[in-house]
Parts: sequence; C-alpha cells; structure tokens
Amino acid sequence: MIDDIIDVLIGEVAKLVPDVVWGAVFLVTGLLTTMIGVTMVLGMTTLNGSPRLGAVLTAVGVLLVVGVLVAWYR
Repeated sequence: MIDDIIDVLIGEVAKLVPDVVWGAVFLVTGLLTTMIGVTMVLGMTTLNGSPRLGAVLTAVGVLLVVGVLVAWYR
C-alpha cells in the first residue's frame, strides 16, 4: 500500500519537472562527483578516503555526465 503511494508521488513529481532540469541536475552532480573522485585519486583532498573510493566516484561521475550528454544529443 505504501509502495503504491510513494510510486504515485514520485511519478507525479517526475512529470512536473521538465527533462532539461533533470539533465542539468544530473550533469552538475556528475561534474562534482568526478571532481571529488579525481582529487581523491591524486591525494589532493582533505577527505578521508582511499584512492579506490576516488576511482569509483570518478567512474560514477563520468557515467552521469556521459549519460546526460547522450540523452541531450538524441
């Protein structure tokens, strides 16, 4: 029951927000994630994280950015 309510709420919010706004949000999130990941890999950050976590963040960020760019290209 609660699953259906949450599904309807999320579906309605997703319909209200234009695709361009979602793309911009994911693009900015991807760029920030990539930036944090690269600084962690290079050891130039004060965050306590391993280079392996930095590599994962970099990969996720690049996938977000590429996904948005491919969607906008189509």
